[in-house]
Amino acid sequence: MASTFSCPHGWRVLGCPSLVGSLIDLRRVQGLCGCPWSPSASPPPNFLAGRIGVAAVTAGPGVTNAVTAIKNAQMAESPVLLIGGAAASLQKGRGALQDIDQLSLFKTLCKACVSVRTVRDIVPRLREAIATAQSGTPGPVFVELPIDVLYPFHVVEKEIGGTKSPRGLRGKAVQWYLQNYIRNLFAGAWEPRDVSPLPVRVPLATEDEVGF
Repeated sequence: MASTFSCPHGWRVLGCPSLVGSLIDLRRVQGLCGCPWSPSASPPPNFLAGRIGVAAVTAGPGVTNAVTAIKNAQMAESPVLLIGGAAASLQKGRGALQDIDQLSLFKTLCKACVSVRTVRDIVPRLREAIATAQSGTPGPVFVELPIDVLYPFHVVEKEIGGTKSPRGLRGKAVQWYLQNYIRNLFAGAWEPRDVSPLPVRVPLATEDEVGF
């Protein structure tokens, strides 16, 4: 992996986080796939270099605006890793900002769609996704990273840790659940992980298939 395409602090420039995916990331993701939006109108760089292309987009509109680019990658058989943000796991299905079923959106376009639930699973899931994208017939993969998996421990604990002095049995039960959720979310997060690439499975023709 030589390059990752994204728009750091794009919301500060554009004034709207939903435009990060639509204005900046989409063009660069599509550039990986060699579509007409590519600035140089040349073959995709990951195809020429034999490496996987990577793009990071915001949750909601940023992810949905990458659909055309990912479809192009599927048709071009280009290995692309799309990393998309998502609402916190506890808030999914509860009306959170930009909360949609992103996995279902990409199931027909990607070879694999994964949502990371804990910090300790980030590295293993990314390694598996990269190997899947490059194995067999190359194609795109989608990895969803909820914000509570990406934020530091003290931020997550402050936002969803509950009150420090709960009242009543119900309040104590909710507090117990939230604290256990946070502990499980960050359990094993600081243990060393193997970051070496997984072997890529490339199917080869048998002697009978190539024999005359």
